[in-house]
Amino acid sequence: MSEEIKCLTDSRMRAMEIIKQKMVELKQQNEKLQEANVQWEDKHTQLNKNFEELVIENENLSKRVKDLEESYSKTEDDLLQRVSILKDDLHDADKRADNSERQVVFLLKRVQEQEDLIAKYMDDYKGTGQFIDESINELIDI
Repeated sequence: MSEEIKCLTDSRMRAMEIIKQKMVELKQQNEKLQEANVQWEDKHTQLNKNFEELVIENENLSKRVKDLEESYSKTEDDLLQRVSILKDDLHDADKRADNSERQVVFLLKRVQEQEDLIAKYMDDYKGTGQFIDESINELIDI
């Protein structure tokens, strides 16, 4: 029985050694896992910080886009109003140009009529002037 006890004791001793080795390995793995966990937590903290910064940046950009949209909309409205005013001004200018053109045509006709009338009067006066000159010359000759 002592042989059996010795075998059992040896067997238990080997088992205890194996358990000790396993405990050392598990302790090492636990330390590695704890280090990895610390690194993961640091990374997680950094990612959360980055995420918060991105959220703030996104809010700022959203506000900027909204401001730009409002500014663009206001500028667009102003430009549309200016275009409308310029269209009206152009329409008025076209009307004035048409009226001016009609007035110029009318005045040119009147000028031509006056020139024709002056030419007629000049011919009449020329004929009258010749008659008077001839009459004076006849009176002088008498």
